[in-house]
Amino acid sequence: MANSDGVEMLGQSSGYGVLVGVGGLFAIGMILTTRLLQKYLHENANSTENFMVANRNVGAPLVASSVYLSWTWATELLWSSAMVYNYGIMASYWYSAGLAIQICLMTVLGIEAKKKIPTSHTSLEIVEIRYGKACHLLYMFLSLANNLLACSSMILGAAGAISVITDNLHIAACTMLIPFGVLLYTAVGGLKATFLTDFVHSLILLIILCYIDTGVLASKEIGGLDGLYDLVRQHEGDRYIKGNFEGSFMTGKSQGAIFFGIILTIGNFGLTVMDSSFWQKSFSADVKATLPGYLTAGFLIFANSWGTGSIVGLASIVLEKSPVFPTFPRAMTAFEIDSGLMLPYTVKAVLGKGGLGALLLIIYLAVTSTVSAQMISVSSIVSFDIYKKYFNQNAQNKEMIRVSHISVVFFGLFSAGFSLMLHYVGVNMTWMGYFISMIICPGVIPLSLTIIWDRQTTLAAFVAPIVGVGVGIAVWLSTAKHYFGVITIDALGQQLPCLYAALTALFLPGIVSVILSLTINPKKFDWLILSEKNLLVEDPGLSDADSETDTGNSSEENHSQVKGEKSSEKNKYEPKVKTVLSEEEQYDNSLELDKSPEQDAKLLLKYRKIAYGAFIFVLLITWVIWPLPLYRDYIWSRAYFKGYVTVALIWVYAALLVIGIYPLISGRHTQAKIWRGLYRDYIRRDSK
Repeated sequence: MANSDGVEMLGQSSGYGVLVGVGGLFAIGMILTTRLLQKYLHENANSTENFMVANRNVGAPLVASSVYLSWTWATELLWSSAMVYNYGIMASYWYSAGLAIQICLMTVLGIEAKKKIPTSHTSLEIVEIRYGKACHLLYMFLSLANNLLACSSMILGAAGAISVITDNLHIAACTMLIPFGVLLYTAVGGLKATFLTDFVHSLILLIILCYIDTGVLASKEIGGLDGLYDLVRQHEGDRYIKGNFEGSFMTGKSQGAIFFGIILTIGNFGLTVMDSSFWQKSFSADVKATLPGYLTAGFLIFANSWGTGSIVGLASIVLEKSPVFPTFPRAMTAFEIDSGLMLPYTVKAVLGKGGLGALLLIIYLAVTSTVSAQMISVSSIVSFDIYKKYFNQNAQNKEMIRVSHISVVFFGLFSAGFSLMLHYVGVNMTWMGYFISMIICPGVIPLSLTIIWDRQTTLAAFVAPIVGVGVGIAVWLSTAKHYFGVITIDALGQQLPCLYAALTALFLPGIVSVILSLTINPKKFDWLILSEKNLLVEDPGLSDADSETDTGNSSEENHSQVKGEKSSEKNKYEPKVKTVLSEEEQYDNSLELDKSPEQDAKLLLKYRKIAYGAFIFVLLITWVIWPLPLYRDYIWSRAYFKGYVTVALIWVYAALLVIGIYPLISGRHTQAKIWRGLYRDYIRRDSK
């Protein structure tokens, strides 16, 4: 990290403290939590259904926090700040708008999948049932490539930032230690552990974001909203931004910002649709929780990059030439800018080492959440789509769990090594973010059509993504040659080649698929073929002996709960008889009341209409009605700037209340149940 030599930040001990200490602490905490859930709530951690899809009964508050953090990438805060520094204030808005529309799309796909194939574990299972082996292998390759590139790009950006923050802690140590704690709790707790850690991470993240956003604005170096506006206007002449109205930082007319938003959004469509972990969270949600959880997260996801990117990005512009800035008297290098290092530099300048330590923590938490989700995604693909499909079709719970654990460990280590390779060949966060769209996006529309359009044929589903990859790369190379005269790493990382390649890779496969489906042997797929498939893996449950050992008694209540755990998957898709439940059980998020497949189907039909409407509404609001009128010859007034940033701050605090605090309130009865169990066990042991 020679590009940041001479910058005094935190000591290397802080880096090891977070990478090893915090990682180990979370691992121990989640392992203990998994044991408590098994002991007092009878959730079997050795069940494949629990490991992969959390028994499909996660409630809306936990779904919302998990979805929120799923779109909170380690590079998000770094990159949005970097793009505001490069292209002005609108860049962070475009980042947020892209996240919102992706969540709405996954809401649609998740509801369609739950309606048409409720026992699925991965998106690839749907592909195999509908199209057969060839398409299954093709989409498996695309999905695994997406997992590797997504995970590695996040580790790459986070490791670079952590290395700089901790006084150039060796990049190899940062990269290899990031998966350290994640391997432990993910291998033990599976997707349920991911949901729980996502909630904890979201709470910590939002508290720190509120602190950073407010602290930077309120600092004496910035002087509040008025002070930030005046300082930015004073520094307008320092750097002319090509493509912005009058080269200004304070304008909605920014060609670079909107190009960045389009490239990023296209790439992130690939990161979400082609990543089985995002589908798994839909499969894991209780039917009633799917729409509320996803749309809540989609509405609040603006809180991350919008406020922080705007405030910190603009603050870095005005502080760079100040003695408080860590790089002073020199300007930041291109490498530092492309790596998003103005975020830690600005936090260090105005909030000191305490603020920098808080930033270090949330970068680590964000990247480990991404790595955990990717591990579960890959392990599910290896378990269900490779091992069970092609090697052992009769595999039962024990074998599936063993393969899952091995897959988690292997992928965690391999992705870290791949990230280290990317660093040493000179790839940075911005280059990687621009590049990946042409590799991961060609399957987005064909895979989406697999679950929403009954006319897509096997030929179309197979040919379309291959055409997208080939033509996308050709456009990328030829455009770089046309505009810059050479094909080099730097030329290939510029906006225009990546923009044209991304648009081609996303939309061309959709056009090819529709044309082939309607012209060559057109036919209509029967959705009943999906719904009739039972893909559940037999759950061994807990034995009565285990129950007595775990709870310390053999009360009728405990036996009935264990019995219900054993038969829950068997009866999940059969009509259920209304039972008399205690008040405590009625508040337990893991129980379903008076619910039948018919009621689920009616609810999903209602949710489906709302989801499509929400997708269209969010697309129009966030990409047309709000931002495009700002794309004109206009420098923002003081009043508009203050209102804009104030709303962004309100969004952050609202997200803290809804995503961070509300799940604690919602789950209070479950928490009380665990604490009562612990207290009873303590009293029993003490009496002996």
